[in-house]
Amino acid sequence: MSHPLVQSGMQAPAPRFVFVLCCLSWLAPVTLPAQRPRFDPGRDYAYNLEATNVATGTVTLGSDGFEWKGETGMADTAFLELSLLSTEGAVPEIRAQRGSVVVRQVFEEGARGRRLIDVSPLLATGGGRVTLSGIGAQWANGPAKLFLYRNPPIKGRRVLVLAPHPDDAEIAAFGLYRTTGADVVTITAGDAGGENFRALFTEPAEHYRIKGWIRTWDSISVPFYGGVYPGRARNLGYYDATLKRLQADPAVPLPPLMARLEEPGYYRRLNVDEALRMRPFAGTWEGLVADLVWELQRVQPEVIVAPHPMLDAHADHQFTTIALLDALAQWPGACELYLYTNHALENEAWPLGDRDVMSGLPPSSVPELFFRRLYSHPVSPEEQKLKLIALEGMHDLRAFDLRDGSPAASEGDREAWKHYDYYRRGPRPNELFFVLTREDGLRLREAFLKGK
Repeated sequence: MSHPLVQSGMQAPAPRFVFVLCCLSWLAPVTLPAQRPRFDPGRDYAYNLEATNVATGTVTLGSDGFEWKGETGMADTAFLELSLLSTEGAVPEIRAQRGSVVVRQVFEEGARGRRLIDVSPLLATGGGRVTLSGIGAQWANGPAKLFLYRNPPIKGRRVLVLAPHPDDAEIAAFGLYRTTGADVVTITAGDAGGENFRALFTEPAEHYRIKGWIRTWDSISVPFYGGVYPGRARNLGYYDATLKRLQADPAVPLPPLMARLEEPGYYRRLNVDEALRMRPFAGTWEGLVADLVWELQRVQPEVIVAPHPMLDAHADHQFTTIALLDALAQWPGACELYLYTNHALENEAWPLGDRDVMSGLPPSSVPELFFRRLYSHPVSPEEQKLKLIALEGMHDLRAFDLRDGSPAASEGDREAWKHYDYYRRGPRPNELFFVLTREDGLRLREAFLKGK
């Protein structure tokens, strides 16, 4: 994760201007860039689930619930489609309950129209009467579709998690990588964005070198909270906010936007894994793709976890997956892609609601997203606690406190930041993934680059 203001695919401004922009972005409420579409809460969610590998059923919604027949065909993920007639308040909510299992979904302020509720936890109840209650939300009674997905068990599969920045793997997939003992590979050092440590390191270029140094170590060490040892957590050492520009001129290296480094591979040399630490660093798109091919050959993953470039607004997130798809064109192994979203394109504040609310689907006005299945990975209450601890261990997600009585950076703006705080958005009862085949991924790559 990098601050949403310092992530667009536009040409990078001069370093002094970038530094000023980063200072402002850390101190001011998040402002969505003009080129990012904002979802109209009065519109339908456009997901075309009928076109995916899904089993469908029908339930009849009443004012207080519906009958769940329990004929789910060993499904692990379930979404209930309904139509919101009206909502009131800032956090309208629907609760679905069967026995002791309670599923909560929060919607946008003013939401109306077609929505999809992740009711996957109810699959374990075996059917029966499901009670629905709304807090500031009313739905249309009558027939409603139930979409059921069956995914191969994730435990025991070889998994590679790709993170554009330190903390992205934790936000999106801590529960999944803890379950699978995955390899976690971070692409960049996260050496741009907010001026977190400015009170200690006053010279800008040195500040951002130190920031990248700290965040690289975070990306290597924090996954240990999820059982991924340093060495299986690695950082390729590329520079924050540069991936789109690298892809535009694949053979040309770019310097860091903000940091002053002793040598281009400075961040790579921090790895515990000796093979990566000693691997030459080219600092180009071609080098990045070659590094990913090398990682694919080492890990031989059956599942690769990465951002969805058509749902995630951050250019580094988008082009992490484009680099992966370029690498897959050179690697013959059989695999599936599990794509996530950390900066929802049409609403940066997603997931909505508090930490006990299901993540749900990010708002989208685009029907064609190239996925075959949805997978809602359950995160137990214990894992939610560990995930919160892991997120707290990531320095870029919290205000740096000098512990001398002076206010921590950005503390004066916590009211604005709470809408975007990953301590709220990250530790949820589930982690949501869009499942694609390799062929789906190549079609996605073509559509995404054509749209650019």
